[in-house]
Amino acid sequence: MEGLRRVRRRFPTKMLLKHRRLLQVTGLVVLLLAVRYFNFAGRIVDAAEDLWYTDAYLQTIKPVAVHHNAGRQNTDIACVIESALGSCDGIGFAALVLQAIDEITTCLARGFVPTVIWTDCDYCGPPGSDVNYWTWYFKAINEGIEDRAKAQVCVAPTTPLFISSSLYLTRPGAIGELDDFRFADMEHKVTNFWQPITAETRALANYVISGYLSPADRVDNIVNTFYESFMAGNINIGVHLRLQEGHVQEMNFFKQKIPKLQNILQIVHRVTNDAITANTGKEIRVFLASDTDEAIDVFKAEFGDNRVLNIHAVRGQDMSDRLHHKDSSRLLGEQVLTDVLLLAKCDFLVHDESSVAALAYYYNTDIRSYFVSGDPSDHRRLNAQPRFEADDLFRHAVARVTSNILVPPGWRESSLLIGLTTKWHVLWGFLNSDLPTEDVMCYYKNVKWSKCYEEFQRSEFAKNSDLRALMDV
Repeated sequence: MEGLRRVRRRFPTKMLLKHRRLLQVTGLVVLLLAVRYFNFAGRIVDAAEDLWYTDAYLQTIKPVAVHHNAGRQNTDIACVIESALGSCDGIGFAALVLQAIDEITTCLARGFVPTVIWTDCDYCGPPGSDVNYWTWYFKAINEGIEDRAKAQVCVAPTTPLFISSSLYLTRPGAIGELDDFRFADMEHKVTNFWQPITAETRALANYVISGYLSPADRVDNIVNTFYESFMAGNINIGVHLRLQEGHVQEMNFFKQKIPKLQNILQIVHRVTNDAITANTGKEIRVFLASDTDEAIDVFKAEFGDNRVLNIHAVRGQDMSDRLHHKDSSRLLGEQVLTDVLLLAKCDFLVHDESSVAALAYYYNTDIRSYFVSGDPSDHRRLNAQPRFEADDLFRHAVARVTSNILVPPGWRESSLLIGLTTKWHVLWGFLNSDLPTEDVMCYYKNVKWSKCYEEFQRSEFAKNSDLRALMDV
């Protein structure tokens, strides 16, 4: 028996050595299953936490809070635009500006006094309660009105889960905000189409830009010096060209393809030849705004060093790397704005889908668009004259915002149904890694800089009745 017991003690060791490869594989499978189980459980916990944070945040498409300033005699209602509070998802500088234009338009249509405050964004500096990086790029808009007014309405950033309805939307069935609008008409190409840019879109955006988006003196001096030195007195063809992988992925998301560089060169050649024919004796210049040095080299080889113009800017991988550093990212935003403003000073604009191109197109209502991926109907629409004057278009926007706020909510808009639908979408999205949880956490991290901090922290969002009272309708 003693020998038998000794054999039994030794037997597992022999088996382990003999079948160690099988045991290693089995152990690995068990470990992977355990990791998967704990990972799934962890994600359940994360999703529950995210639901806690997003419960109120996502129940309105774009949260609006109202803060009443006790004792103020001023009758103004300040409209504080804080879209940068949620810009942790890598939104481009031009798209962030387009969001601001959209929100300024809505504030004005409601009869409120707008001001824009950027305390934290990809193109800002270190965040804080006493900084406003909007003024790094643009002149301040009604600075300090939020403290002087009897009440302030704070507009938080759009949630990444739902898309709010812009006042610029005019076509039934279209979705999106101004930064989502496309040069192409997507109505019959995708299920949920983004509204195409129209002459009316351009005229109303320019109306707001003219009154509220004057470049800061520093930026204005840079742009004017470059223009007077290299572009004044010439026929200028602006070209915006994005070739980096991030833009390719963005276009794929919208079920669109980036045109080949050769196609763009052909169009620039055609525009150049037409411009020479129509403007005998004038020099032609090509101002190129691109995200790669390689594209600039190709254009200079094609059209000549003396004809192709570009600003000194950070491009390529260096540009992506610098976005992670707050101080240097401000320089990137300034360079993008400089490109936009110089493109807007051109006579022609050769471009594809891009927020930079859209912003330049809105800044100058006389510039002629050459949309590279467009068809003849796109070209006619983009270069048409608006059917209404800008003042009339703004009155139409006022009528839309008023009618929207007066319409009583139907059963589909009940708070219970919206809450349940929201929770389901959030839970499903987080568990399937389809939705960026960091966007929601970004909002809650940055909301402490909001002028309506207490209201947002308590999720006290304004209802239509609150806004009706402030609008006196």
